[in-house]
Amino acid sequence: MGSRLPFSRLFSSPSLNTQNSLEVIGVLKLIIQSAHIDGPDGILQWRQPNPSVTVILDDRQVETGVQAATYDPTWITSTFYLLVKSPEEDMTLRVHDQGKYRKHRIIGEAFLAMKHLLDSRVQLNVQLPFLKHHKRRGDLLCSMFYFPVIPSQENDSNIGVVRLTVQRAENLGQAGDNSIFSSRISALVARIRLALNAAPIHVTPPANKLEDGSAVWESVHDFLCFDKTACVLYIDVVDRHSRDPLLGHICVCLTDVIEAADVKRGPWPLSGSAAGRLAVSAEWKSLDLEVV
Repeated sequence: MGSRLPFSRLFSSPSLNTQNSLEVIGVLKLIIQSAHIDGPDGILQWRQPNPSVTVILDDRQVETGVQAATYDPTWITSTFYLLVKSPEEDMTLRVHDQGKYRKHRIIGEAFLAMKHLLDSRVQLNVQLPFLKHHKRRGDLLCSMFYFPVIPSQENDSNIGVVRLTVQRAENLGQAGDNSIFSSRISALVARIRLALNAAPIHVTPPANKLEDGSAVWESVHDFLCFDKTACVLYIDVVDRHSRDPLLGHICVCLTDVIEAADVKRGPWPLSGSAAGRLAVSAEWKSLDLEVV
């Protein structure tokens, strides 16, 4: 699958989805190589564009860097990994003209039906025309690889997709006294990171409250993992309305969370909390890495 990226590199912003009803069926590796823009239009008569590309696949979005003042930008190092949840999804590649002191403009859009890629699994050096107002504005040069999840665990690999569920936090008050949190449960969120000082890959919605005072999220997040045995989860429970927002955290190996369901282990003690515990679960799906 090419060079491996740091886990947190796969995500440009935190996910705020409350539920992911569709399960991941595979991973798309997309390499955006270059583009050609067909000369100036009414907007670009007096200068060359500063092109970039935004890739949209359902609720997942990534973007290339900006190439300054050119009709022939290159992004040969722009490689993205996108989770695929349905063969019926369509991918949009939107070519922008970026402006430092003005609003970004759309030069054109290209579209790709995922079902065609899922059948072939590999498409190399594909030229995708992008259009604006039904008029051709240029071409994108891309290569794409599709890696489906393995339905059985017979060929378990170290690269795969994780479905992580942040379920609930218990006993967040001082030992024997949860009443101080009764009115603040709705301000609690959990943040998931894959490195100590990395940006969150997922932030749960505000918690719901149970009668026993537990904070409940049942928030699901899927992510691609390049090394199951080396992946560590850092999960913080945060009170967004407090001057001292961190209520507790856990640092746990992904493999321990995956295996916890079989050995009936958990919830996990929250460091920094007198008696707090966090319930999380993880499901692993290996990828078929064979390129046909």
